[in-house]
Formats: sequence, structure tokens, C-alpha cells
Amino acid sequence: MSSVGQGGRRGGGMVGSTSTSGRTQGRWVCRDGTVLRALASESPNKGTGFITKNPIVRLLVFFGVVKGIQNEREYLKSRSVFLLKKTTAKIKKKKVEAICIPLVAAFVGWLTNWLAVQMIFYPIDFLGINAKRFVTGSIYGCDVMQPHGLLGWQGIVPAKAAKMGFAMVSMVTTKLVDVQETFMKLDPNKLATLLSIEVPDLARDVGRSLFPRWSVSFAENHVIPKLTSDLKYAILEFQHNYLAGFVRCMQGNLEKILDMNEFVTQYYVKHKPLLNQFFLECGNKELAFLVNSGVWFGFLLGLPQIIVWALVDNIWSLVIGGTIVGYATNWLALKLIFEPVLPVKVGPLTIQGIFLQRQAEVSTAFADFYCKYLLKSKLIWNYLFTGPKKESFKELLTEYNVERIHEVAGQMGIRADLLDDGVVRSLGTTGAKKVLEELPKHVHVLHDHIDQTLDLQPMLEEGLKSLTPHEFENVLHPVFQEEEFILIIAGAVLGALAGALQHVASDVLRKGKARTKQWKQ
Repeated sequence: MSSVGQGGRRGGGMVGSTSTSGRTQGRWVCRDGTVLRALASESPNKGTGFITKNPIVRLLVFFGVVKGIQNEREYLKSRSVFLLKKTTAKIKKKKVEAICIPLVAAFVGWLTNWLAVQMIFYPIDFLGINAKRFVTGSIYGCDVMQPHGLLGWQGIVPAKAAKMGFAMVSMVTTKLVDVQETFMKLDPNKLATLLSIEVPDLARDVGRSLFPRWSVSFAENHVIPKLTSDLKYAILEFQHNYLAGFVRCMQGNLEKILDMNEFVTQYYVKHKPLLNQFFLECGNKELAFLVNSGVWFGFLLGLPQIIVWALVDNIWSLVIGGTIVGYATNWLALKLIFEPVLPVKVGPLTIQGIFLQRQAEVSTAFADFYCKYLLKSKLIWNYLFTGPKKESFKELLTEYNVERIHEVAGQMGIRADLLDDGVVRSLGTTGAKKVLEELPKHVHVLHDHIDQTLDLQPMLEEGLKSLTPHEFENVLHPVFQEEEFILIIAGAVLGALAGALQHVASDVLRKGKARTKQWKQ
């Protein structure tokens, strides 16, 4: 085969070929000295009409990039007209099915996005066969689970409550609130004064646990009333100093008895619906956008699907279209919530992730929620009494009691070397144990004052508002990042099923119309 066929020219806009009727042959399309080669076939019924099967060459010819094959361009134009007429005719003939395609796509977009939101938060506990389900980590003794098992699902937030709760409170304690400095705002004398009201009842409860009940009643009814005013004043002064001193002791050893990260993380794990509520309240508008945007994205993606359906009357056209709609609506919505992180100017418009635009609003909601449900005096005291560090709290009170016993003994003129350390420690330990058993019934008088004094809401709100967009993104984004791929794939699978059902429904409708028409005839 020669590089230029008979009658052809090198470098011109001509076409050269060696023809063998009815067989595949070589062909060159030349323009400005550039030589392109494509496979072509000669139709014996069309004489010299050569039509290449190479789609790239067809496009080049159609748009005039390559010249010299007039019949190629005419063929492609006629083919385009034919397909347009075919598409128009099918849409006119099957108006109902055509109209249903973008509507169904809109519904699929909404449904897949709604399902994604449900999968983020529910069910609270694993539902299904709890096999092939792995622990992905552990924080403060709380397992971080993968949400899916062999056959079943647990909401992403409940399954990873430890990880998400820890991420939130870590941001609070590292960037927003200095825990030690905050608790130093409490006045030991004020707390001692408030708690002194409960001391008689507390002393009675502790005394009854240490001594016979009759002895406590005897002291209460016959000994205390006969004390002189000076002695009563001395007892009250000792009581006040003892309480105020222990508050100072707690403030000075806060890291030994209170781990705020541990407290909040474990509380969230025990109260998973509360963690759900936190994300639902702080991200209410983003979650609503995620669901509702599925309608519009789905509808828009359904419009070109009509053309594909009209050209390719095959179940796979709707299945593939549904898959794309389900995948794309979830992916697009998730992207638009958090991206771009920094504002981007596009002409007169400023584009930024929806969540990041609401930084001030979310900061208020975040601070309100934490102060209302978590950073409360009642919960913190309960952690001190029953949490993982309760033994440290007991040991701190024991050491404090031992010091006070030595102090009182010194004031009474008793030499320290005359005191039996074992007896003193035993008294301190027993007293601490009994106090910690009874104290939870009496600290309620402190809660309002502590909550008002700490006043964490303004501190949290202002701190959140001052975060950079990249830092603030982490307030909500982790809930979507975890298992994001599974959420998107779930949308794609649901979209594929919807597309298949749509094709079946269309087929049933078509057959029903045919039977009706046949019956009428």
C-alpha cells in the first residue's frame, strides 16, 4: 500500500486510498501537511462513499478540523438529525415516561440524601447480625466501633461516640477553655459558707455510719446544746476552715481528680442520643440542605437522562442514570457543606462552605448546648464521686484529713511523735470514705453558684467565633468524614435500584397500554 493513492497529492487536502471493494482498507486524511490515518470501509452499494468508523476522525471532520471528506461530514450531520428526530419522536410518544425521569431522579436524590442522614445518626444500637464487626480504637476505655457488620448497621455517630465526643471536648480544653484557670475562679470561702448549711445533716449521717445511733442522738440532744458560745464559735470556725481548705486542696490538685476530656467522652458514650442531639442542633441547617438539595440536584441530573433514555431503550440506561444521581447528589451536597473552607471570590459572588458561613450562629448553639447539658456542676461532682478518678479523690481527701488531724493535735499541745501514724491514717481514710458516701446528698447547695461563677457560655462562644475556618470546620466535619464513602456508595446503590424499578414500571405501563389498545380494537 502506498502512502498516497492514485491521483492523490502529498500535503494537500486530498484523500488517497487503495480500494478493495467490500474490505477494510487504509485511508489518509491530509491537511496542512499533517497525515492522519483511520480505518474505513467501502460500501459496495454506495460507490465511492467511504465512512470511517473511528469516532475521533468523525468528530474532527464534523467540526471542520480535518477537511477533504465532504461525505463524512454529511453523514455525521444526517446521523445527528436522525438521532434528534428519533429522540423527539420517542419523547412525544412516551411523554409520561419522559416526564417521570427527572421527577424520579429528584425523588431518588432526596431519598438517598435523607437515607445518608439517617445512617449518620441511627440506629442508636447496632441492628442486625453483630458479626465481622471490628473495634477500630479505644478512648478512655470506650470502644470505637465500625458502624457496619456482616449484616447490619449502627449509626456512625453512636458507633464512634467515643472518638467524636473526644474530638469535640479536646478542642474545647485545648483551644477555648483553660480548665485549671476556670476552676480557680471559685471562691473557697463562698463554697464553704454555702456547704456549711448542710454540715449538721452531713455530720449526723457520717456519725451514724461510724458510731452507734444512740450515741449520735445523745450528743445531738444533750451535748451540743450545752456547749458554750465560744466553743460553738470555735467549732463553726474550724468547720468553715476545713471546708474552705479542702476546696483549695481540690483546686491545687485538679489534674489528679478531674480529667475534663475523660468526663465528657465517657458521658457521651453513656448517652449516645445526647451526642446525636448535639450534631443535629449545631448542624440543623446543613443537614436540611443535605436532604433538600437532593431534590434539585436529582432533577437537574435527570434532564440529560431523558436524552439517554430516548436514544438507548435499555434497562441499563435508567439503572446507570439512577446510580449517577444517587452518587452525585450525596457527593455534591457533602462537598458544598464544607468546601471551600476559605471564602472564594467568583465575580461579584463570595463562595464558601455553608457550614463555615454560619460560624457565628453555630458558635452560639455549640456553647449553649455544652453549658446546658455537659459542663454542669451536678455532672462534674457526680464524676468526682463515681468516675474513674474517684479513688484519687478519696486519697486526696484522706491526705487532707491526716494533715488536719495533725494540725488539731498540734493546737491541742499533743506532740506529733506521740501520734500513731497508723491510727491517724486509719481515721483519715475512714473519715474520707464515710464523707464521700454521704457528701453527694448535700452538694446540691453548690450547683447554682458554681454554674453562675464559672459562666462558661460566653467564653466558649467567643472562643469558637475566633477560630480560623480550618479549625472551625472540625466542629462538624468529622461526623460526615467518618464512613463518607459508604454513605455515597449507599446512595449510588439505592439510585441504581430506583432506576431499575423505573424501567420495570415503564415497561409495565407500556404493555398495559398495548393491551388496552388491543382490547378496544
